[in-house]
Formats: sequence, structure tokens, C-alpha cells
Amino acid sequence: MTKKTSKCDLQITFIHQFKRATRTEWPDKFRVCWHFNPESLDYIYEHKDEKFITNGFVLSDGLVQQLPEELRKKYFTPSERCLLFLFFELQISEFINSKEVDDVEFENVFGVSKKRYFSVEAIDEWSEQIDLL
Repeated sequence: MTKKTSKCDLQITFIHQFKRATRTEWPDKFRVCWHFNPESLDYIYEHKDEKFITNGFVLSDGLVQQLPEELRKKYFTPSERCLLFLFFELQISEFINSKEVDDVEFENVFGVSKKRYFSVEAIDEWSEQIDLL
């Protein structure tokens, strides 16, 4: 998003299908919005290919600045999902549990409920996966 983006015209959807090429080098077809703040324009997007396989994650500049210095980058690999989700757990869970993301759509896409996806057990599993990185 650029600073020229009009905050009143934003139509952020949980799953977005790209109609044209994106700025990434990935073969993007879909974007999953894990977090979006219309006031700050901060975002966390997961980019997926035509088979819905994750290419990587993109963060807004504002969120990049919130990361520890050694981790400050805009693009993250699929294997770094757990790291991002632990750093931004509060922002992601608040956005996903808002009216912006439909419960049925979420469960249809991921096969589990929002409650299970953000359960204590799931967060513990993310922590274990980070230890393996």
C-alpha cells in the first residue's frame, strides 16, 4: 500500500485473487490477509500460487520496524510463518477474529476453526517449530 491509498475506499478481503502481476517475484495468484489496520495501513499478507501453496509473506514497512533489528525484512519464506505469527500474534488474532474474516470462509480455507487455529496448543506448536529453524 502506498501513502496515496484512500483509507475510505479500502476493500480488504481475507482471500484476494490477483487479476494482474504483483510487485513480488513470486508467481502470485492469491493473497491471504492475516492483518490489516486501516488507520496505519499496516498489513501482513500471505501470497499463494495457483495451487494455493504459500510463496511467502509480505509485511508493511511499519510492521518491519517493529521486528528485532536482525529480523527486519519485508519478505519472509513459508518456513518463517511461525516466527511471524508469534511476533504479531495479537494483531493477527484480533484481525482474524474481527467481522472482516468470515468464520465459515476461514474454516473452509484452513480446515479448522479460528478458535483451534489460535488455541494455546497451536501457539505452543508454532514455538516448537521455531526451535527447529
